[in-house]
Amino acid sequence: MIRRIHVLLLTCIRALVGCCNSDPPAKDPQIEQPVASAPTARPSRCQPIGQDYWVGSRSPSSDDLDKILPFATELGDGVAFDGGFAVGALSQQGQGTAFEIITTNRDGTAWRKISAGASHGDADAPRVFSRGKTLGMAILEPSGSSRTLRLARIDRDQILWASEILQDQDESLAYDVVIGKEVAVAVWDGVPKGRDVGAVFLATFDPTTFQKPSKPKVMTLPGTDAEMPRLLERSGGFWLFWLARRPGSPSDDSQYRAEDIDYRWIEALPLDNRGAMTGTAVRLGPTDGHVLGFDVVSLQDDSAMVVWRDDDTPSGSPGGQLFMSRVRLGGVEGPERIDEEHTGVGAPNVMPGWFAIADALGSTRLAPLSPDGKLTDKLLRESLLGSGEPIANHGNDLFVSRPEGTAMRLFVARCLSTAIDGGSQDEEESRDAEP
Repeated sequence: MIRRIHVLLLTCIRALVGCCNSDPPAKDPQIEQPVASAPTARPSRCQPIGQDYWVGSRSPSSDDLDKILPFATELGDGVAFDGGFAVGALSQQGQGTAFEIITTNRDGTAWRKISAGASHGDADAPRVFSRGKTLGMAILEPSGSSRTLRLARIDRDQILWASEILQDQDESLAYDVVIGKEVAVAVWDGVPKGRDVGAVFLATFDPTTFQKPSKPKVMTLPGTDAEMPRLLERSGGFWLFWLARRPGSPSDDSQYRAEDIDYRWIEALPLDNRGAMTGTAVRLGPTDGHVLGFDVVSLQDDSAMVVWRDDDTPSGSPGGQLFMSRVRLGGVEGPERIDEEHTGVGAPNVMPGWFAIADALGSTRLAPLSPDGKLTDKLLRESLLGSGEPIANHGNDLFVSRPEGTAMRLFVARCLSTAIDGGSQDEEESRDAEP
């Protein structure tokens, strides 16, 4: 009886499917059907040249997710010099960490690792700096109740320690070093005696031997709360930049806010070829801004371009707008909003001729810059970069660092500075922009 009911139900279902069939009629073979064209792949802007080099031990896991997890190896800012490229590293060795300097020639075919000793206490990767053929490094290390900036020359496979600059104890590890024609300059932030807010300190040393450091002096005025100094060389001297800040205005509902957001903006100060002030500091952007991070680069007309991200949302949240200003001895141009649809996340990364920025949805975005600092193409994702970034360049040859498990992969990429067709990625970019 049950079997008969099942057969009867199955017969009825077949009948209903037959009467309600909505399949389209068979196509007439005599009628030529249109053929959908395959989407055009966007050509890659960059291609690797030379050989890859890994700093640190790569994770044994082959899971792609491992490539975006936190990695043990830390790299500093890279530099380009006459012999090629260089970068400082802090990587695990045994049960501790050690400082290293990695160099390569311009085409990435000859790599060299130079040991700079074991790391002690809270320290970042070494900062390398250069001018022409001269290559140097600086390490900021704890020294009792203070910190010491140790300077050294790099001569092929040797680290030649030169001098030390004593700093006060401070939580900040921010500093910068640049070699000029007559002096080399080091800057850092700290809290001077008799002040309640941060300031920028400056010391000079011999640009050849890296010895004879001068006594540190404060470069910011009392009442200016300054941090994160940066340096650029210019004709006849240097530019000194820093991030100025002041507390946000109190409000009636401030007790309900999860985080107080300070006002932050950028200031620039011209220095002469001996590192002395030649004018007063100028402000880039409004004093009610919320600068999250900035980068600087010299342009061909001896001006400096400053690019920053401004966002008033709490720390750690993505978003914000990118702005650009140009500073000359005669004044400041801008700020000007970078009117680009895809501005990624995080702090911008600028270097002569190139602009890069991280993207939370995919690979780092890259675009060429004109000699006057304008974008000449879209900020498109570059799959070769992955979640890495360019850290120095010789023209269109970019020195790239990319995380690979617990290690960092270094390589040189040759990139096209001309505009390229967005191809099928244009549709993908449009979807990313949709809310």
